[in-house]
Amino acid sequence: MAELIPAAEAFAAILAEVVNGTVSADVEFVVTPFQGPPELAWVFPAGSTPAKPALIPIVAGFEPGAGPRLWLRTLYQVRLDDSGEHLAVVRSVFALVIDAASNRPAVRVEYDRDQGNEPDDDTPARHRRSAAHVQIHGASEELAYAQGLAGIRSMRSLDKFHIPVGGRRFRPSLEDFIEFLWTERLVPGLHDGWQDVLTRHRSDWLALQLRAAVRGDPSTAAAQLMQMGYSVVPPAGA
Repeated sequence: MAELIPAAEAFAAILAEVVNGTVSADVEFVVTPFQGPPELAWVFPAGSTPAKPALIPIVAGFEPGAGPRLWLRTLYQVRLDDSGEHLAVVRSVFALVIDAASNRPAVRVEYDRDQGNEPDDDTPARHRRSAAHVQIHGASEELAYAQGLAGIRSMRSLDKFHIPVGGRRFRPSLEDFIEFLWTERLVPGLHDGWQDVLTRHRSDWLALQLRAAVRGDPSTAAAQLMQMGYSVVPPAGA
């Protein structure tokens, strides 16, 4: 059986390496146990609270000594999975923040394991957001037009739409989000060596997700391996 806090601390060290190797410097992620059952823990930058995570200044690409103009907001809530052997993310948020005083984001990626629809749900609930989703802050005349055609009188702004992005198993990672900021030119640059940092940690992340997907559907995994010529021996009682 794994232990939650050591597993969460190892995860926090990975997050710090990703952030400090790409957009910021000297950022420490800390682990704060959740007070009360179930056994959960928060993983966020030092100085955070669950209600107010500390913003991470984006310094890469800016002149040395210049005050930050953009920030990264990120936090995770974690627990052990049902087997008690693996760390599982219950909730995550990462966002590009454009105003520190108001904490105003431009775009954010959120995941809420227990409070949203998943792609494999039999009957997804209407008016319930997807567990993994993107929210964009801005305006869209096109969405306003579509809402008008649907007869909606109280129209929602763009940031109220939760755009699904893959569910619990294949959702975007922090590495994906940071690379998105660079490829779409939303940040002026990243630290030297950023590609190696993102590639290495994203490879680890994808391997973890693949293992979890196999644990969730071993029969499909076994069928694919046998189709590829592998010999698969099921465990006793399977």
